[in-house]
Amino acid sequence: MTGAWLGRELLARPVRIRGIQLGRPVDLVVDPASWRVIGLDVRCGDGVLRFLPLAAARVRGDEVEVRSALLLLDEGDTSFYRRGTSSLRRLHGAPVTERGEPAGPLRDVVVSPDGTITAVEVEDGRRLRTGAGVAVGVPGRATAA
Repeated sequence: MTGAWLGRELLARPVRIRGIQLGRPVDLVVDPASWRVIGLDVRCGDGVLRFLPLAAARVRGDEVEVRSALLLLDEGDTSFYRRGTSSLRRLHGAPVTERGEPAGPLRDVVVSPDGTITAVEVEDGRRLRTGAGVAVGVPGRATAA
């Protein structure tokens, strides 16, 4: 991967192998403890929701490229990846604080090529760097970002 992307930009790219579309991402799976994107939930052409580990993909141009369709895992094969994770969809709208002060609802995340979430974007468009006293409220707990 090169560059950095907003979560919504990653979700707008089809998942392809050698130019053949396998599916479309519908959510990002994140580890809120380390603020990393673990993978993508992908709705495949057969209608089945599968998981694609981000480490097994490359974001190139206007697509998420995989080398093998076997990298898209069925739900039963994903417990290792899903342990302790949340979805971007679930986090969307959660309250963000910066140094204990309300910053606004979470709108998106900025993802680096290695999957690290480097910033959170709040509803008014501001981007707050993670690790600088930024926290995202998850129902039932607060997560440092």
